[in-house]
Amino acid sequence: MSIDKKSRDYEVCPCRHVTRGQIEDIVKEQRIDNLKELCQVSGAGTKCGGCREMIEQIMNETLAAL
Repeated sequence: MSIDKKSRDYEVCPCRHVTRGQIEDIVKEQRIDNLKELCQVSGAGTKCGGCREMIEQIMNETLAAL
């Protein structure tokens, strides 16, 4: 069974085990609008970098919803 990529439980960064919900919460709480800063704060995207495009998309969607 696969988890929907829009689910807060979806593991965006398998290397660092960071979920979509964690990324959304960090963006909301800290108003981060810079991918590099978001990766540094969350730890996501700092190992292999394969998830950075999705992290940026989540960040932009979250900011647009605020």
